[in-house]
Amino acid sequence: MEEEPVIEDPVIEEPPLPDLAASDPVALEALTGMVGAEPVNQYVAQEAVISRFVATVDALSGRQVPAVIQAVQGPGGEFQATADEQPEAVILDEVGDPVPQYVLDPVNYRRYTPYVEMVEDIEPGDAVAVYRRNQPLFDQAFAQLGYPDGDFEQRLRAIIDELLATPDVSEPVRLIKPEAFYLFADEDLESLSAGQKVLLRMGPENAARIKAKLAEIRAAL
Repeated sequence: MEEEPVIEDPVIEEPPLPDLAASDPVALEALTGMVGAEPVNQYVAQEAVISRFVATVDALSGRQVPAVIQAVQGPGGEFQATADEQPEAVILDEVGDPVPQYVLDPVNYRRYTPYVEMVEDIEPGDAVAVYRRNQPLFDQAFAQLGYPDGDFEQRLRAIIDELLATPDVSEPVRLIKPEAFYLFADEDLESLSAGQKVLLRMGPENAARIKAKLAEIRAAL
């Protein structure tokens, strides 16, 4: 009696990865599959997608994220602050003059709503699968920033952990404006990283939603 032939499932091979310089169509298609075409077209940089993402993540632990490397456009509208009529203390500048004090206007929080919604649409398992499939490209982009080992995942984990450690701040959030830009009046808050201060500026509810999604992604890595 002849044995029945074993029928094996066909092996589906992944297409070869493109060069990093030619990876934008692949990256944008993957993003569109996760969050939809509208937010990708409206908020995501359309060129050097992977390189910008890697550079943005890397810069989040610094003092600022330069506009030239940002993976997404900044929020629309103008930053809103109102004069602090009851400051907790007088703050003096370098020559001893009082520094104008303000309160962060909660209307600013709505500027971040589209970004929060876009992040919440990401399914962590899908995001990690896309990352794993394209990991050599992420590592290559990371190496181009001056990290010879090219281990982007270690950096990504560290940045997520730092963002998750962002302190919760009760309102009102007090600001000063010694020159052209607003700063947090609390020196401890002002000393936080660029990424942590973005979470503070988007408001406690938005920050909590972003942190919840980051925790899910961190667990899936």
